[in-house]
Amino acid sequence: MKKPAKIGLWLLGLAVLALLGLWLEHEQAKARLAAFKADLIAKGEKLAIADHVPKLPPALSNAAPDFIAAANRLTEFKAEWQPSRMRMVAPGKARVTWRQPELPSEKEPDLWPFIIAHVEENRPLLAEMATALEKPEMVFNLDYTKGFNLLLPHLVKHKVAVNALANAMLVDLRAEQPASAHTNLLTAVRVVRRNEEPLLISHYVRVAVGHLAIGATWEALQVPGWSDGQLHSLQTDWQSWDTKRGWLAAMNMERAIGLETFAQCRGNPDMMRVLDALGAASGSGSPTGASFFHDLFNDPKRAGERALALGVAIGWTLWFSYDDEQWTLNQYQAWLDGARATAKADALELAFTRMAAESKRWENPPKTLILSRMVLPALMNAHKKFAHFEALRRLTVTAIALHRHKLKHGQFPESLGALVPEFLAEVPRDFMDGQPLRYRREPDGQFRLWSVSEDFKDDGGDATTVGAQNTNPFDWLKGKDWVWPQPASEAEVAAFHAELEAKRAAAPPKP
Repeated sequence: MKKPAKIGLWLLGLAVLALLGLWLEHEQAKARLAAFKADLIAKGEKLAIADHVPKLPPALSNAAPDFIAAANRLTEFKAEWQPSRMRMVAPGKARVTWRQPELPSEKEPDLWPFIIAHVEENRPLLAEMATALEKPEMVFNLDYTKGFNLLLPHLVKHKVAVNALANAMLVDLRAEQPASAHTNLLTAVRVVRRNEEPLLISHYVRVAVGHLAIGATWEALQVPGWSDGQLHSLQTDWQSWDTKRGWLAAMNMERAIGLETFAQCRGNPDMMRVLDALGAASGSGSPTGASFFHDLFNDPKRAGERALALGVAIGWTLWFSYDDEQWTLNQYQAWLDGARATAKADALELAFTRMAAESKRWENPPKTLILSRMVLPALMNAHKKFAHFEALRRLTVTAIALHRHKLKHGQFPESLGALVPEFLAEVPRDFMDGQPLRYRREPDGQFRLWSVSEDFKDDGGDATTVGAQNTNPFDWLKGKDWVWPQPASEAEVAAFHAELEAKRAAAPPKP
């Protein structure tokens, strides 16, 4: 046999051995993954989507159909007309929006005419939502088996609805209509609280819209004429919101959907579909939806990229898919364990170090683990957003209780302990470090209430911003501590409005 032929046979043999080695490793990875899943299931973990799908309540208890029917009919409201509730004008100081005779923005000299017109146009729909949200549950009938292809158009309507309800509350307060304002505020809070959809994207929206509801609640607390019954109902709605349960439910469902994605990709005989899915995520798919053969003759570069992606997809299916799934499952489990530890400890700090270490360990999957790189969300960021909102929710509940104390006793208490048991069951704890929320009554009769923020350091209620990248005084989550704002003075508000006017005057004229 000639030497080139011998070399060829040797190379072929080596290639066969390499492929055989990859196949054996693939089978071993499959066995390791199966054993790991079996161990998790034996410990009580539920890995299937069906285990986490919320049950549809009876129609008489489910607000979802009537709520979304009304929310879908709300008329459009331009983003540039949207007022800010609890707009920070200085560290620890916020503008009481409903008190302002004029409401300037960077684009308009006064937003009130737009806000009032939109509110009055939509009052019947706001009333429909209020009636719907009197029902105790809100569960949308979703096909969770669609996984990451599940469309959630109703989430946008949540934000639209809460903004409309909060704006109506401002208009009502401005017009000295407290009963209507109270109804609209309660409805806004319930829009957020009622929907506990077990999806990470739903959690993000819930937190974002929850911040809007906090701002609206702060505005309402600047009204001196509430009854204790009105404040108590508002406090109850905020207090009964089990954010920890919703967060854990979202994490569990997200893991189940992630694992189902692996099964669908691995069992799909049409590799071009896998290619297109991967290519769309990586930018290598055809933007026009054209076939591979069309691109082969009309766009050879694109065809080459798709062919490479197809080769990667085939390699993933034959050799790397089980290692990929194991990586993803390990990270999900680490973060679920961290989330449960946080919930059990009732504090982020106690679990944060461990979670950060796990995040570093799993944040950079090898390039062969394609789906891990695509489907794993930024879990550290998601967890922090949850923790931040929970800390602010507790500040909100406590602030309402403080105002109830003042209503009955004529002043804010000397300590949070004085709220127990009449207004709170126990002294509220800071979700960031697990210690009691910080509080003091100020010499002027007002109060300072704060969380230690994400640095877990008590700066004595210092609301000033820190870091070169955090110099915006209009974001209370950028302060050294997260301080429940106090109403800004007329001078502080005037200075803020003057700044807005200057920006509006400097802007190019409208076309």
